[in-house]
Amino acid sequence: MSNPKDVIKLDVPLFIRLLEYAREDAKTDMDLHTLADNIIEMSSEGRVLSMDDYDYVLPNQEEAELREFFRKRMQ
Repeated sequence: MSNPKDVIKLDVPLFIRLLEYAREDAKTDMDLHTLADNIIEMSSEGRVLSMDDYDYVLPNQEEAELREFFRKRMQ
């Protein structure tokens, strides 16, 4: 089953945890864009994402720290 472009399906526990991540843990706007891109990509399979997918949709923390490091150096 294919999924229309940019349509996501999440169960409520994952949705709540993602809201918590956005409020408490995301450091930059880019973290949220990466999260959204990951969710869109995983949703392309047409299934409902759940807490089993949580670790896979989160931005890689090491990559986020590297982006922040280089962003600060470029200022």
